[in-house]
Amino acid sequence: MGNSKSGRLFADESQYEYVAPGLNDSRSPCPALNALANHGYLPRDGRNITPEMLQLALQKKMGLSWLAARTIIKQAYKTVGKNGLLSLSDLSFHSSESIEHDGSLSRLDATLSNNQQGKFNQERFNKFLSFSKDGKFLTTEDVAAARIYFKADSHANNPQCLWNQSIEKAMWTEAAILLHILGKHGRISIEDAKLFFEKETFPHGWQKHPSFGVRELYSATKALKNAAHEIDHRTEQSE
Repeated sequence: MGNSKSGRLFADESQYEYVAPGLNDSRSPCPALNALANHGYLPRDGRNITPEMLQLALQKKMGLSWLAARTIIKQAYKTVGKNGLLSLSDLSFHSSESIEHDGSLSRLDATLSNNQQGKFNQERFNKFLSFSKDGKFLTTEDVAAARIYFKADSHANNPQCLWNQSIEKAMWTEAAILLHILGKHGRISIEDAKLFFEKETFPHGWQKHPSFGVRELYSATKALKNAAHEIDHRTEQSE
């Protein structure tokens, strides 16, 4: 029964058209979760989300494996959520153990955000896009370079920057999942990135990739870190 029900879940895509959030709808620092809410795979108002709702959306729509999705959910509910429920805006809570963290690709650091904590910042996102070497695609190396830059920027310009091993891991994990969700042949088109981050919707004709499990996540994260090491090595040689 359970498998039959989950197999029918989200089968009628006509029920999951994009609707921009209203002023009173709750949204998170994560464009992926916001896109899920904007399409109705999570409650459209972004409120009263159970771990089970999030699990199904991440697996059935995003293509994450059960364990990969569960790992994200465990972190999400670690510092927020009451009685097993959370609103997406809860995830903007800033701490050394929260999903929201400094050094984001599209959000300002919490203490520098002027009460816009967790909100999309166009200038910062444009800086992320500027790492594309050809202006058309973001490769694994481009995303790694952006991650290096924003981490260094936070450490240099945010006196209250929060950083630890957990945040370092999250930085690369998020980038790996981003490449999985939007990437084709190891790169993300600029147009797809704009739709995903600016409108928080899925690119036209987007289809989820095969299940993205812990092993695939490890390999993708390793590829990003290797690219980062190569960038650091070239930088050291040029100095």
